[in-house]
Amino acid sequence: MTTFETYTIILQAFALIAGLVTLGFLFAQMRAMTKQITTAQEASRTQASLSLVDFLQSRDVREARECVRSVLSKKTHDQWNDTERRHASLVCSNYDVLACLIRSNLSHMELFTVNWGSSILHCHKVLSPYMDEIRRQAEGDPSYWSNFDWLKERVVSRAARS
Repeated sequence: MTTFETYTIILQAFALIAGLVTLGFLFAQMRAMTKQITTAQEASRTQASLSLVDFLQSRDVREARECVRSVLSKKTHDQWNDTERRHASLVCSNYDVLACLIRSNLSHMELFTVNWGSSILHCHKVLSPYMDEIRRQAEGDPSYWSNFDWLKERVVSRAARS
């Protein structure tokens, strides 16, 4: 083997080692980037959850839930006045949107099913006849507020596991 061939083999070995080291760095960077993306997604979900908590704790939403739980629960839905129907609709809509965001994986389900679980179950029970009435109307849709139904089922299944 000539000196040139020897140098060529040594140079190729160094190039191979440099390529493998570079490849190792690239894999490490990809793992770090994947972790950063996952962390950013989780931070986004957490921020969305906090925004939902603020929304659910807003004055008008709390008043609507209080009306449903303390006033409407003692009446049949055909006895509700217009203001009470607006409260009922607001609660149905809010829990429906909450469920939609949870289903889209934009928020943490456990946070809401644990902390608002009893409210979700009670409100759903009180509002079911009203929701059925709205769904049966001429312009109604059988799937209207169906995310609220889904959310209630998640609360029930979580309670069954506990």
